[in-house]
Amino acid sequence: MNATGRRGLIVLLLIASLPFWFIQTNYILSVATLTLIFMTASLGWNVISGFGGQISFGHSIFFGIGAYTTAILQTRYHGNAYLGVLLGVVLAVVVAVLLEWVTMRLRGIYFSLATFALTLVFGILASHFADFTGGDVGITLPLLGNNPGALSFTNKLVYYYVALALASAAFVASWMVLRSRLGLQLRAIQADQDAARACGVRALRVKTTAIAYSAALASLAGSLYLQYVQFIDPNSAFGPTIATQIALIAFVGGAGQLWGPVIGAALLVPLQQLLNSQLSAYPAGFNLVVYAMVVLVVLWIEPRGLMSIRWARLWRARHRKRDTPQSHVEQRAASSRSRA
Repeated sequence: MNATGRRGLIVLLLIASLPFWFIQTNYILSVATLTLIFMTASLGWNVISGFGGQISFGHSIFFGIGAYTTAILQTRYHGNAYLGVLLGVVLAVVVAVLLEWVTMRLRGIYFSLATFALTLVFGILASHFADFTGGDVGITLPLLGNNPGALSFTNKLVYYYVALALASAAFVASWMVLRSRLGLQLRAIQADQDAARACGVRALRVKTTAIAYSAALASLAGSLYLQYVQFIDPNSAFGPTIATQIALIAFVGGAGQLWGPVIGAALLVPLQQLLNSQLSAYPAGFNLVVYAMVVLVVLWIEPRGLMSIRWARLWRARHRKRDTPQSHVEQRAASSRSRA
C-alpha cells in the first residue's frame, strides 16, 4: 500500500470512529453527514474541473437531477428509492454528455458562465412544471419509518455511514482516475488543449468521459441528500447556492488535488451550518457575508487552496536548507568523499 492509500485508510478509520467519541448530538451528526454528501459531489466536480481545468458552476444540475428523479419516482409513481438513484445517475450522465457537446467549443470563463446559466435554466424549469416537480413548494417524501428496502432509516447514524461509504468510493475512484491514462490526458488538456490535441489526445472524448463520471457522483450525492433531508425544491436542488458550494469546496481545499475536496468539505460545510445556526438572529444574508469573508481570506493566503499551503511551506523550507552555507559545505564534503 502506497502513502496515499495509508493516509486514506487512516482518515477513513478516523471518520468512521467519530460517532463513538466526537459526534454526541443530532446536530453534529447532521453536519457530519452533510459534509460527507457534499464532499462526494465536490470529488466528482474535481475530476472535470480540477484535473481537466473545465471550471463548472453547473454541477447542481446533476445534483438536482439525482434528487428530483428519486423524489418523483417515489412520490408520483410509488417506485423504489434504489431504482430512483440508478435512474438519476443515468439521466445525469445523459444530460452531462449533451451539455458537453453543446458547450464543446467553449473554454475558460465562457464555459463557466454557460454552465452557471444552465443551472438557472434548470431551476426555472423545475419551478415552472409544478404539476410534475411540485414547483416552488417542492416535494416532501412520505414517512416510511425504518425501511432499508426504500433507503429510509429512523436512525440517522445509518445515513452517516452510507454517506461515508459513498464519499470513500468517490475518493478511491478519483484516485484511480488521477493515476490512469484518463487523468494524464485531463492534465494535458488543462495545461494546453491545443498542444494535447497535437499529441493525439482526443479532447472531446476525454472531457465527455470525465464529465459523465463527474455527473454520476453529483447525482448520487443529490439522491442521498434527498433521502436524508426528505425534501427537495428548485432552490435546494438547482439553485446557484448549491452550484457555487460544490465548486468552492474544491477551490478552498485545492482544486486539482486529490485531497482538496476532502479538506474543503471538512472546513466549509461545518462552517456554513454553524453560521446558519449562530447568526440566524442577525439581518438576512449576514451569515453569507461572513462565509464569503472566510473563503476570501483562505484564497488570499493561498489561491491554490489549503492543500498547497503545506506543500509550499515544505518546499520553501527544503530550499532554504539547501541554500544555507552548511548545506554547501556538506555537499562539497560528500563530493570529495565520492571522488576519493
